Amino acid sequence: MSDQVLDYDNSYLIYGGGTSFVIYFVLFRFVSPFISRRITSSYKDLPNYEQQEWNDRFISNINAVISVIFSAYVLLLEPETRTDRIWFDSPTARTACAIIIGYMIADLLCMFIWCKTTKGEMFGYIVHHAATVYAYFYVVVYGILCYLAMFRLIAEASTVPVNQRWFFDVSKTPRSRTIVVVNGFLMVLTFFIFRIAAMPIYWYKIIMVIRAESALTLGHIRHTVLILGFCLDSLNLYWFYKMCKGFVKAIKNKFQQEACNSENKSKIS
Repeated sequence: MSDQVLDYDNSYLIYGGGTSFVIYFVLFRFVSPFISRRITSSYKDLPNYEQQEWNDRFISNINAVISVIFSAYVLLLEPETRTDRIWFDSPTARTACAIIIGYMIADLLCMFIWCKTTKGEMFGYIVHHAATVYAYFYVVVYGILCYLAMFRLIAEASTVPVNQRWFFDVSKTPRSRTIVVVNGFLMVLTFFIFRIAAMPIYWYKIIMVIRAESALTLGHIRHTVLILGFCLDSLNLYWFYKMCKGFVKAIKNKFQQEACNSENKSKIS
């Protein structure tokens, strides 16, 4: 049996997570409104509740970029995380997960206070964010499962085109426009690659880790990873289904508009 033991250290959580929370809160309340008003007139024309969602997606994009950078660095440049997927302690991974925890808490707080969301949407966000925070908490305070955490975190690569789709909608950009269709394609593609296609790979790695003798010391954390992973992937499958429906609808609308334009040109000539 492995002689590894769980060594609790909350310094990453306090300093990394705490700093992340404050920064994202400031970005939401002050930086996003300041920048958005100056780069596009669409923001100023929105009702207040949509301006707040704009701010929320603004910080979501920033968090996504940071997450991808951190996770790609660990997965590509820290081979030790692949060699020891359970016990290798990566300060980079722990910092990334602490940042995510701070962001998730700030995001939920901002959505609850300022954003207009339905009860169903809010419930979905609470489940997703709570599961994410709980899962990454163990990485942050114990320095375990860093490889699996980063493999999961790189899924944030799909977040930017998802948010961009919303920005196009509130800016009243027709969904039949090429740039919107291309973004829709990228949204579906990145979501599929990093969240759906990655599922069997992730679960294979999870099963291999959970069955290893060196994982016995993890205790209930082994089962927690399975439960939380199931919850998150269930949400991902549901969101992917909705994305595919929306993308197919956009493609149909584009073809219908092009056919209508061609018919009108034929009548004129």
